[in-house]
Amino acid sequence: MSISDATSTRQLNLGQTEPAAAPCGTYTWCAETGQHTTHASAYTEAPTPDGFGDCVLPANIIAETGAGAFAPCVGWLDLDLTAEQTRARVAELHRHLDTVAALADIVDGQAPLEPGTECYSVTAFGTNGALISSEVYRLDDPQPGEPAARIAVFGQPEADADLDVAGADQLVAGLEQFLPRLRAQRNHLAAVLGSGSGGSVRATDGTPGHYSWCNVAGCRTYQYDERDGGGSYVEHVGHETAITLSDGHPADDIRITAGLGADESYTSGPKVYLAVGDLDALGLGAHGVDTTIAQLEALTSALRTMRGQMDSEARP
Repeated sequence: MSISDATSTRQLNLGQTEPAAAPCGTYTWCAETGQHTTHASAYTEAPTPDGFGDCVLPANIIAETGAGAFAPCVGWLDLDLTAEQTRARVAELHRHLDTVAALADIVDGQAPLEPGTECYSVTAFGTNGALISSEVYRLDDPQPGEPAARIAVFGQPEADADLDVAGADQLVAGLEQFLPRLRAQRNHLAAVLGSGSGGSVRATDGTPGHYSWCNVAGCRTYQYDERDGGGSYVEHVGHETAITLSDGHPADDIRITAGLGADESYTSGPKVYLAVGDLDALGLGAHGVDTTIAQLEALTSALRTMRGQMDSEARP
């Protein structure tokens, strides 16, 4: 080969681009390429940055197939969340955003919602009426054991329509405004029926009622002492969930149980009763349950990390 031929070949090789690294062959959502055991999708971020221009609530999917392998989960809020946990957190944020939107209404001087008396509706371009409406109503003559109030959800006859993009945008915007109003009606209904706060859950005829989560067979009715005014109250009991931690020696097993309950002789409302072994149970209100969930999620994340570290080799 002549010098000129070698030079031409070298220039041709220099002009060629490197072959692209192969995409992940394990997960279609993985954004990593080439050889890798740590899998991660591209981040998704809230469209509105904070006041410093930084992204808000970034999240992605992560998994590991090497040492310390773990199944896909959602990396979000500095936690490794299962699909169910992620949906629960999203629902919590939806409710929080409803509250933030209500602050804007206060700034604008708008009157607060009156979910007990107002009817809320959703319409869109091209419809002949409301596509969906909701309002709280009370039954005139409820039967024993029947709730005294309900939420009516209905649409106007022949209100259907074929929507273009603008109509779909209006419908989406209307539904986004409708949901917090429907939640407000739900909370109002719960207060009317007594299931959103402490105290007695009663049918309209005064007979004991039950929460939707009650294990009715396990609920117990007790009588107050006549010197305390007489009457009765119910200890409501939900279904219990239990797990057993074991190292292979049954005598050392640790059993953790959780169950929902409400004692009408108190006014603090339903509580989650959490017990470890034979120790006295803790009665946790809503804030206590939220705190416990956050602590258990942090513990679970730490356990996953420790599990991965168990397979690592000791350094010399």
